[in-house]
Amino acid sequence: MALSERLRNETRDLHARAERSGAMHRLLRGGLDRAHYCALLRSLHAIYEGLEAALAQHAPHPLVAPVCLPGLARTELLAADLRLLHGESWRQDLALPAAARRYARRLRLLARWQPPLLAAHAYVRYLGDLHGGQVLKTLVARTFALEAGAGTSFYGFGDRAATQALIVDFRRGLGEIGHRQPAIVDAIVREARHAFEAHCRLFEEIAPA
Repeated sequence: MALSERLRNETRDLHARAERSGAMHRLLRGGLDRAHYCALLRSLHAIYEGLEAALAQHAPHPLVAPVCLPGLARTELLAADLRLLHGESWRQDLALPAAARRYARRLRLLARWQPPLLAAHAYVRYLGDLHGGQVLKTLVARTFALEAGAGTSFYGFGDRAATQALIVDFRRGLGEIGHRQPAIVDAIVREARHAFEAHCRLFEEIAPA
């Protein structure tokens, strides 16, 4: 079974649990207020900042390169949304939850000792955003009365064709990793489950359901 299929099948339960957890559950129901939404974006910024720095560091690695795709980066887009929704001082004003700090620390450890496992975190974040981004963009804009795409840059990957192309290319990249090193597949799946569990804890810490 291809790595992307194993990841989808073996994290399905945790993916569903994350959607029912804390801040994400409230966001999907339209019940998350602006302050808690900014806290969520602040946490995601820290995660993406760590993930994208690690991916850039190890981009030449044959088990990392296949998921380093142009057009995926979210760090600067999250910062732009935070500036609009909170203000220029968002980094100073918004405390980083302990769960987000632990997640960022985990990414630093992987970057140092096990770079191929970064693919698991890229899967959890990027494919989730690619698949659900447009729905969330509409929901966030409606919830916070945002117009003309203001404050929702994070969810934009281009038009539908561009977004679908990224999904296909990312899944192909996962396939290349599994083909190049079959022995790493189990570890990547375990790490993806760990990542979803970490997201559940984060969402609950930001805003309990």
